[in-house]
Amino acid sequence: MQYYYPQQPQYPQQPVQPPVMPVPQLTPEEQYRKKLRRVALGLGGMLIAFFGLEFILAILLEIPIAGAGLYNELTEDGVLLLLLNGVISVVIFFGAGLVYCLIRRLSFSEIFPFEKIGAAKLSKLCVIGLAFSLMSNYVVDFVNNTFGLVGLENTGGTIDTGSNPNVLIYFLTVAILPALAEEFAFRGVVMGALRPYSEALAILVSSAAFALMHGNFVQLPFTFCCGIVFAMIDVKTNSLLPSIIVHFLNNGLSVLADILTSYNILDNTGANVMYGAIFAVTGVLAFIFLKGFTKKQPELFTLKGGNDGIPFKRKVTAVASSPTMIVYTVLMGLYCLFTLLVT
Repeated sequence: MQYYYPQQPQYPQQPVQPPVMPVPQLTPEEQYRKKLRRVALGLGGMLIAFFGLEFILAILLEIPIAGAGLYNELTEDGVLLLLLNGVISVVIFFGAGLVYCLIRRLSFSEIFPFEKIGAAKLSKLCVIGLAFSLMSNYVVDFVNNTFGLVGLENTGGTIDTGSNPNVLIYFLTVAILPALAEEFAFRGVVMGALRPYSEALAILVSSAAFALMHGNFVQLPFTFCCGIVFAMIDVKTNSLLPSIIVHFLNNGLSVLADILTSYNILDNTGANVMYGAIFAVTGVLAFIFLKGFTKKQPELFTLKGGNDGIPFKRKVTAVASSPTMIVYTVLMGLYCLFTLLVT
């Protein structure tokens, strides 16, 4: 006897799916630090662009200048060479800074704030900033003289302007253009991009980048301290105007002293006396103004942390560990050593 079994229905075989591994979820702090590292990555790239493009543009401009036989004339007249370098720096700082802002779609009103400040408060803050700047210049001169005793002369960034420099070009290239371009780049773009995360972080990073960009080993700690003062004043006034003014006054006084000695209006001793008298007056006034601010506006010395609950140390680590920030620091550190040991 034969038995018939009903045929089992055939079902299409489903492909075996591999087990889905759960995607690890980032904690709010990890997401925050990842976003901060991305900001630092872009800022570091911009800073590297500042350094690299300056050399590239200088080389591209020197080729036609040398071809036209004008290089010797430019080097003999230091002010013309200074003007060329100043224009290159301004183009780079403004150009790369604007590109970064456009790529990141940053609000220009936040990156470059210019809130109205009372004339009295602005004057006091500028005097305080100028006093710190002049003090740093004295310390730099002392350290430079100390290095000179062992045969090291830090000449990075200096150009011989000749015996009778053109006053207008000298002021433009040394006092006016750097005050605008460097404050735009460091107290504007760098500090403005980091300020939403922490005012203290923005001040620290922008000041360190500002100090390294000078490419001057002796000036590093003092330009860093000046950067802290400039940035602190700008943050508390929510305006770039104070640091632009202080930067201009600091550089302008040095230019004034050089011009007076170049045209034999004052000798070196007279110029030093004039500079010292200005420092003494601004120092006394700065002490008085600081004391007044401490009593009447103690909040002037407090900084906002971002209201995110992330420890400040971890924020600094997130920025410092960015590959582009590391590359920028190494490049500028090597350049500082080069200007000290070679030039």
